[in-house]
This record gives sequence, structure tokens and C-alpha cells, in this order.
Amino acid sequence: MRASPEKAKAFTVEIGRLRVISDSHREKQHTKITSWVDNHILPDGTMGKAIAMVLPTRACKYARAKHGGCSFCTLPSDNPLNPSDEDLKRIPDNAERMFVEKSKKYSDQILAVKFYTSGSFLDPWELPIEVREEILRRFSKKVREIVIETRCEYVIKKHLDSVKKVIDPSRVIVAIGQETMNDEINKRSNNKGHTVKQFERAVRLLKQYGFRVKGYILLKPIFVSEKLAKDDAIFSAKQMIMLGVDGISINPCYIGKWTLMEMLFKRGGYSPPWLWTVLDVTIAIKRLGKDIIVISDPVAAGKDRGPRNCGKCDNSIKESLKKFSGSQNLKYLEGIDCVCRNIYENTLIAETFSSGQGIFGYNGH
Repeated sequence: MRASPEKAKAFTVEIGRLRVISDSHREKQHTKITSWVDNHILPDGTMGKAIAMVLPTRACKYARAKHGGCSFCTLPSDNPLNPSDEDLKRIPDNAERMFVEKSKKYSDQILAVKFYTSGSFLDPWELPIEVREEILRRFSKKVREIVIETRCEYVIKKHLDSVKKVIDPSRVIVAIGQETMNDEINKRSNNKGHTVKQFERAVRLLKQYGFRVKGYILLKPIFVSEKLAKDDAIFSAKQMIMLGVDGISINPCYIGKWTLMEMLFKRGGYSPPWLWTVLDVTIAIKRLGKDIIVISDPVAAGKDRGPRNCGKCDNSIKESLKKFSGSQNLKYLEGIDCVCRNIYENTLIAETFSSGQGIFGYNGH
């Protein structure tokens, strides 16, 4: 079943309305860099740490569009609404200071740095080209690997040439939030704004240049059942691996403020995925290829607005997923059990019988 043109328009109008509310809560200007330390593993098996930073750029241009951007995303609210050119030019200095401060505790364990912009690192509107190049130039001397994020439309030769001239592409992971390899789900649930074909083109071009690629998979978007979410995540991972991605990040949905997902959640029309679904999907995807680095570190795990189970096993599963992500060893995910596992299995069956798989109807893609 496909949404009518009227319903499709209402969908984007509502997302746009909520984005206006979200933007009204953004600071006009700030230079704060949010940062944290993750466990990290390199392709050769070296384990250590990565420093992640959210850079105070203008954030996602797609989210500023009339249709409001992605239905689930609250990330731009962390960024300034209108940073000055001078503020943007200070980002390399501020990021370097943050890196030095965070590194003190970990000595020589820091292997990588992850730069998040709540949008696209390769979009010159968000991050001017000269600022982007300066960041990469400085940090190429400090770490073995750099992770950046971008939407598909900014994966063009001009931007890749800009990156390549300051750092060896093999040391850069370009992460793309494709979310699913099902165009209907991306259009009707996520309002993502790009297609599977665009993702395929971006991956091919990145691989031609020698970059490494990570695909993001969104687990359980709105209007999709738990069973379909599980099946689609595994299917999407298979397709991404066939394209040649080097890593996959499983991102279970959590309820962000001022989003359509939050509105449905408050009305009882949506709930985040079970942690059993996260666990099962992570194991299944890792088994697709031992050389694929699979990351699964769910935000707000065990909380009302995040993926959760009964409460008794939530923290142990969360910690097991964290240990797995930093080691790629499935032993951390095997043998986990709880009395709520049977409830979960029965819920999947009952959900499918009572309301189907979601408005799309799973047909094996």
C-alpha cells in the first residue's frame, strides 16, 4: 500500500513544521565542541580508542529545506543556527585543543578521530573547503584513521580531490547514512531524500578514489514493524556488502525531540526497537563477512526513549554490544538470555498477525 499524494504532502509538511520548532531552540551562535571517547578497531585488528567530536558547523542543509529533512533526526539542534565565518575558521584550532585534552588520559591508545557535523563534512556550505582541508591536514599527523560523514550528493570528484590532496584516502572512512536499501522505506518513513542508486554511485566513486566506506543502517524507522525492521536491516547490510562497503554501523532508533518520531511516540503510535532485535541484527550482519567491521552502540539503550527490553537484561546487552564493537568478537554476544526473550518472540508473531509488517508489506525486496 502506497501513501496518497495528499498524505505524502501532509507527511513532509508536518516534518517541516516540527523542524521549525526544533530550529527555534537552536542557539544562534556557539563554538562548543561536544566530544567523547569510543572503543575503536582498525582493519588489521589493532584495538584502541577513537575521539569523536561534534563540530559546531551550520549542520545539515537538507534539514533546513522546506520539507524539514529526515523524519527521525534531531542532530542539527545541537549545532548553532547561524555561526559566523570567523567561528567556522576557528574550528580547527578548537578541535585540536579538544583532541589534546582528551588524549591526555589515553596516552598512545588513540587510533582515530571521528568528525561529526550533524550533517555532511563534505558540504562546503556547512564546512568551508579551506576549513575542512585544515582539519584533515592537522589530524592526519595525529591519528591513523579519520572518520567523516556525508550525504550522497556531496560525494563528487571536486570534494574527493580536495580531501585526497591533504590525506591518503585509505586512511579516511566516509560514512553515509543510507539507512536502508529499500527506497520505499526511505521515502515514506525516513524522508531521506536520496535513493539506492545514488548511494551505489557514491560508494563506487569513493572506492575508485581509495576511500573506505561505512554504511549506516537505521533500525526500526516509523511505520515499520519490528519484524520488517529486523529483516530490512539484514537485507540492507547484504546489499551494502555486495557493493563493497568496509563497515556497517547499526543505528537503532531513539526518540529525538521535535521530530515526527517523537510525535508518534507520544501518541502511542511508535516504540523504539527491542534490544533483542539489535542483538540479533548485529550477530546476523557480522556473520555476513568476518572482514566487515560492524558497529552497534545504541543511543539511550535501556531508557524509555531508546531501544530496550524488560529492564533486567538491558545494561548487560548494552555493555556486550559495546565490547563487541570495539573487538569484533562475537563471543561477547553469544549465550545472552533472559526471561523476556520469549515475550519478545511472541510479540513479533502477534504484531505480524495483528497489524502486518507495516504500510509497505515485506516482500523480500
